[in-house]
Amino acid sequence: MSETLPALPEQLLIPVLDTAGDLLKTLAPADVPPLLRPLAGFDRRGLARGAARQTLLKALESDDAFRARSCERFVTRPEVAALLEQWSPDKAGQLVTEAADRSDLPLLASSLYAAKPEGWEFGLGASVAAFDLYRREQAEADDVKALQTQHASIDEARKRAEVARDAALADASRLDRELKEERRTRRAREEKVEADAAAAVARVQQAEAELTAAKSKAEGAKARSQREAERTRKAEQDARELKTALAERDQELAAARTALERAAAPGTGLRYGDLRALADAAELARRLAVGLGGVVEHARRAGGLADPADDAPLPAAAPAPRAPARAPTSRAKVEMPAGMLAESPDAVTHALKSEGVALVVDGYNVSMEGWSDCTPAVQRDRLMAALAELHLRTKCPVTLVFDGDGTTLVNPPRRAGVRIVFSAAGEEADEVVVREIAALPARVPVLAVSSDTWVRTHAEAEGARVLPAHALLRVLRA
Repeated sequence: MSETLPALPEQLLIPVLDTAGDLLKTLAPADVPPLLRPLAGFDRRGLARGAARQTLLKALESDDAFRARSCERFVTRPEVAALLEQWSPDKAGQLVTEAADRSDLPLLASSLYAAKPEGWEFGLGASVAAFDLYRREQAEADDVKALQTQHASIDEARKRAEVARDAALADASRLDRELKEERRTRRAREEKVEADAAAAVARVQQAEAELTAAKSKAEGAKARSQREAERTRKAEQDARELKTALAERDQELAAARTALERAAAPGTGLRYGDLRALADAAELARRLAVGLGGVVEHARRAGGLADPADDAPLPAAAPAPRAPARAPTSRAKVEMPAGMLAESPDAVTHALKSEGVALVVDGYNVSMEGWSDCTPAVQRDRLMAALAELHLRTKCPVTLVFDGDGTTLVNPPRRAGVRIVFSAAGEEADEVVVREIAALPARVPVLAVSSDTWVRTHAEAEGARVLPAHALLRVLRA
């Protein structure tokens, strides 16, 4: 290859390098170039990795026989033959531009590199320039997308804050209405209690008046009974005196007896009348007593003569039961060491080394705080490398979520122990983070990392323990 050619990016030669890898798998052990013998046992996926492709490129540059066989095999492909038939140095710029528009620039560069038609050096140079321009445009597009994502996140956070504010205002208004209703109800209860107390006092006063009147009637009946009893005693004394006089006048017995019988009937009638009056008075007294007892019983039953225990204050109404809150998702908990701050590097490292713990990371939320002065692409690379190293230390599986689908000219790099997830078009990484947590079995304790309030709230509802971005960054930099 001409020494004036610029250094060819590996990405431009991927098609021819894949063909060289396929050829390597068909070679007998003795025909394998010494440089490629460490790759002899690799499968297609292993040969597609960066280090293996670098070795294949060095073999193409240093081993003419291997290069010739690889290029011969490559140029027989129909699409390569079609490109070479269209190739002309005069149309090099046009063909390079069209290939870049079709995303076929690696195929065109690999075809020129393998077949070396007339003007192939100029074509490769134009391809490298177009590729560099594409990468710059892609980086700028990534930066614009990241800024748009950041602005969308800020706008969404603002909208959530407005919704939360409106909800708080609605709650405050509802509580104010409930407080006013409670005050009104309490005043109504107090007025009813006061009215009931006044009615009870009036009934007591009425009962006391009726009792006083009954006592007065009973005392009058008692006085009348005493007067009738006095008259009865006087009549009995008169009878005894009469009997004594009759005994002394035995001779006048018959006449006296006749006179006595004549006089006795009116006297007895008087006496029996007095006795009858006394009996009537006793009956009246009895009736008055019965009537007084009935008045007292009526007053007691009507509430006029209240029991002192009735003066006890009424018990306050029990508050209405409140519905229980929804239980959070039942998930195994991440055990943090006792005596350490939960966000300290030692505590986080200890938690990541715990049995069965899974780590879910909100990618740009962490990378923008850790490497804000870098482009999104550089932020992603640094965060993926740091998490891969963290996996080697802790053996904790990591799920890393970024906004966007991650599509570039070539496949995104893979990191051992780190599963990289890009959100679909029109979907935020916040929702993907929560969905990844929810997809894990409940027996798996989850440690999530994000400083976003929405992510924190929903991740905790899924049973995860959430740490802010700076807590993970301190562990990654330890």
